[in-house]
Amino acid sequence: MMIEKVTILGALLTKVTIKFDDLPSAEKEQKLIATNYRKLKWTGISYAHELLLKKNFPKSGYATSFMPGGSPHIAYFGIEASISVEHSDKTFTLISFTACAAWNDDLQLTITGHRNSIQTNTHTTTLIFGQPQLVLLQWENIDKVTFKPSGGTAHPGTDQSALLNVIITQLTILSLD
Repeated sequence: MMIEKVTILGALLTKVTIKFDDLPSAEKEQKLIATNYRKLKWTGISYAHELLLKKNFPKSGYATSFMPGGSPHIAYFGIEASISVEHSDKTFTLISFTACAAWNDDLQLTITGHRNSIQTNTHTTTLIFGQPQLVLLQWENIDKVTFKPSGGTAHPGTDQSALLNVIITQLTILSLD
């Protein structure tokens, strides 16, 4: 995890790049990310270690999504997931995240930003099988972001076409101190 302090318009902000490298080891089993990881509430998002995923799913996008010198863990979800603030009076800026599809080619991912339960932003991107790509959003003043995958077609050689799993290798946010 990389933390950088920046001052914008007189406010001290913390830019955090979350790479999931500080999570407890998940070499033997896949685990849920703790609800209060990195001062955010994580819902429906799991993680696993590179060795476990390459052993159990060698033909998946999990096996090819790890970057040389990167974290030994990746985060992933299917169906729908969210990240939100722990306290209702806080907000964050979702700068970007790096993601790919675990089983399908051309998987659609719809990302929605919210503030006080009101949708403020939406973006749909097409994810590539096993090749993390940067999704740059720069959404300010949100308190929740949801991720919902859909569609795509089974990548040749995989047998899991019904699974809409999305892999996140890193997430960058900006929050008030």
